[in-house]
Amino acid sequence: MESNIDPLAEWAVWGHLDRKNDLELILLKGHLLLEKVIETVLERNNIQSYKNFSFYKKILTLEKIEFNENEKKEFIIKSLKNLNKMRNALAHEFSYRIDNDIFELWSENVLKKLKGTKFTKYTYRTKKVHSFSSLTINILELE
Repeated sequence: MESNIDPLAEWAVWGHLDRKNDLELILLKGHLLLEKVIETVLERNNIQSYKNFSFYKKILTLEKIEFNENEKKEFIIKSLKNLNKMRNALAHEFSYRIDNDIFELWSENVLKKLKGTKFTKYTYRTKKVHSFSSLTINILELE
């Protein structure tokens, strides 16, 4: 159920995260922004019971919705679950290093599998930023 302002949301996520240089902050803020995107899709599908759900429970609720593009939805769900694992590791494991290959591989996989607007040249940091904006538009465009 696409809205005319969905591309603006993609740009807003990119713009908000692009000003950040710290990878930990990009991960944490990106996680929060995608949570709002998921909530938007839940509301568009007349699901109002999510308000006290964790991020993971919101993913599971999104997963239960029937969309036409099942393969795309499955990839998005898997990407969101992996993002949540990284965020939880960062928040709860003292020695977790965000500059590991996991975040890099996650962002490369998202950019390879999902279409999205390329707002700037890809660098180590901007690939991660673009992965959040690409996920944004693809989640919002699920029908």
